[in-house]
Amino acid sequence: MEFYVDTWDVEAVRRVNDYFPIAGFTTNPNILTRAQKPLSALMPEYRAYVRETGQRIFVQVTAQDAEEMTAQAERLLEYFGDGLVVKLPAVREGYQACLACKAKGLRVCVTVVHSAMQGVMAAEAGADYVAPYITHIDNAGADGVLCVGEMAKAFESAGRACKVLGASFRTAKQIEALAVAGCHAVTITPEMFDTLIAHPSTDVSLRGFDAAWRNAFGGRQITDFLTRGEE
Repeated sequence: MEFYVDTWDVEAVRRVNDYFPIAGFTTNPNILTRAQKPLSALMPEYRAYVRETGQRIFVQVTAQDAEEMTAQAERLLEYFGDGLVVKLPAVREGYQACLACKAKGLRVCVTVVHSAMQGVMAAEAGADYVAPYITHIDNAGADGVLCVGEMAKAFESAGRACKVLGASFRTAKQIEALAVAGCHAVTITPEMFDTLIAHPSTDVSLRGFDAAWRNAFGGRQITDFLTRGEE
């Protein structure tokens, strides 16, 4: 499963990248309205990060019609380079733009997906990713995890290389369920990464290891016992 950081803050991405195996980060218009820096200052930071790491950045167009969406996508590609995945909305104009962008060789993520059929249509249009909003789907009375499983199965059956990028989570358990359901990627907040690996039993076990070691060997470390033996 690919992991992406869902944030406007590239420094938060760097901190996550220090500890976890991430493939890049995602933004959207709503996230960027919460940025605590001018966007004109953030964009060069984003570009520097993807060039430095070779990771991906997902950036969503803000145009409303397909022609302008495609034009924005091309401009974004010129700016960010091959690390860009352009996000297009799962609406009629977005699907038309997806066809145009794929014809020009861009990577595309069809986003704000709320049904399996929206995802299937995006895959048929050539999208590289579809981004279903899991909690939004649940709140609408459907099953987000089930929807993702259906999409993943449909893509496999049709021989489509499109990946499901799960978004919008409340709990780490949702992400675990998506992994089991065959989801290919998720994008989550910086804070949620620690919750993915946290478990109280692990902490208890480590405290037990530490206490036993210190009782037997005090402050010495395992590497203190490495010797050459008899030459």
